[in-house]
Amino acid sequence: MTIDTDKINQTYRHHYHLMPESGWMNDPNGFSFFNNEYHLFYQHYPYDTMWGPMHWAHAVSPDLIRWTHKEIALKPDKAYDRNGVFSGSGLQVGSEHWLYYTGHIDSNLDFLYDENFKKRPEAAILASESHIRQVQCLAKSEDGVKYTKYEGNPVIGTDRVPAGIKVEDFRDPKVWIHANKFFMAVGAKSTENIGHVLFYVSSDGIDWEYLNLLTLGKNFGTVWECPDLFELDGKHVLLFSPQEKPRVGNDFENIHSSMALIGSFDYSTGEFTVEGEQEIDQGFDFYAPQSTLTADGKRVMIAWMNMWDMRYPLHELGHGWNGSMTLPRELSLKNGRLIQRPHHAIENYQEQKVELSDFAISGHYGNDSLNGDSQRIDIQFDMEDSSYFSIDFFKGKNEKFALTFYKDRNQMVLDRKESVYVIENLACKNDYSRSQSIDLSGSIKLSIFLDVSSIEIFVNDGELVFTSLFFSEEMGDCVSFYSKGRTHVNKLLKWMIS
Repeated sequence: MTIDTDKINQTYRHHYHLMPESGWMNDPNGFSFFNNEYHLFYQHYPYDTMWGPMHWAHAVSPDLIRWTHKEIALKPDKAYDRNGVFSGSGLQVGSEHWLYYTGHIDSNLDFLYDENFKKRPEAAILASESHIRQVQCLAKSEDGVKYTKYEGNPVIGTDRVPAGIKVEDFRDPKVWIHANKFFMAVGAKSTENIGHVLFYVSSDGIDWEYLNLLTLGKNFGTVWECPDLFELDGKHVLLFSPQEKPRVGNDFENIHSSMALIGSFDYSTGEFTVEGEQEIDQGFDFYAPQSTLTADGKRVMIAWMNMWDMRYPLHELGHGWNGSMTLPRELSLKNGRLIQRPHHAIENYQEQKVELSDFAISGHYGNDSLNGDSQRIDIQFDMEDSSYFSIDFFKGKNEKFALTFYKDRNQMVLDRKESVYVIENLACKNDYSRSQSIDLSGSIKLSIFLDVSSIEIFVNDGELVFTSLFFSEEMGDCVSFYSKGRTHVNKLLKWMIS
């Protein structure tokens, strides 16, 4: 399939989230501030709405909300990256913008795609055993538009991979500067299929030395993708996305997860001491988060708002685009836990405020002023006199996205099965709900962002976040409530977001 970019279906496109202009999008890359604007690159296949040989698409923003696309920054056109310019990071070095990425080689992809990266129409004959190698590479720019690959690439080849680590699963470099030295975290998998992060150090960002590694064992997934290490509120935080991490109760319900480790990093030895760990997002569609420092010194994170091994309607329906990014989220620590709040810049796009306060919901409740598919709803409520409370979004005659609170078991549940264009988990049938334990004995605060085909729910000022997609055939925009007993609403605020 080759996309007709003049016929991109607009039905499910967001109003205030970054999407590809056309084609496929996955991991955020190179998230950074350079030349007085924010840069966000992403994994991109221009010719279809499913994964193919990866390019780096490029968008810029003055405020992390409104993005403008630039030309594609990097293509797989060298011997060391001929089958894909995989994920990585960006930072300012002197007056230049440096991008670090993984060069990907896969002999099977040589058969599947032609020299222009387009899928061959005939059935490809695959090699009996694919030859895969991944190396770390560098590209530079003086203007933040055109990027030139370093002539000495790769800067970290397979000879710098420690024993016991698979050279075919060695990717996603995150680079930062500390005390005039460059440090790099790289995701990896061992020969025993256990996830790792490898740490490297360099005096100039070009010649790198292996420093140390971190692993938590087989119960924490296979390859650890997209690591990101930074300081926050007096601690070090390591983000990463472990694939195939086993489920633990209500946590890690997705096939692939995203985690944060809280602790301390010793820059002299490369040892990360873990003090706490948590899942970052409890919803269906969140992966490969990457952070940057804002111009005013805040730590902000963005993630891919999709998930691997799922069947998404945008591809099945031929809409010409597939993938999007979450809202930018400002990070902080509270009681040793990572807290996420929507970046304040979104408030500049909120309008038509509706405010309701001090009322009770018993049975069904609806209010036309609360309807919409591109809006923010902040609600504070308590269930002292109720046992069950639900809010339905994107509601039509036969479809809805349901958020339900069960007081008897202190649990909140997200359910998206009531949709014509159901999003299917290819590895697990009937996987349509996500849940989390929550104390319902006191007041609950929610900040909910709807954007045509997505929802992000921030619980209790960002202690929990649920991110999910939802594709309604009816394009319902009704928001309705139901309570068994009396649920008291202290305050409800709603804004349209344009």
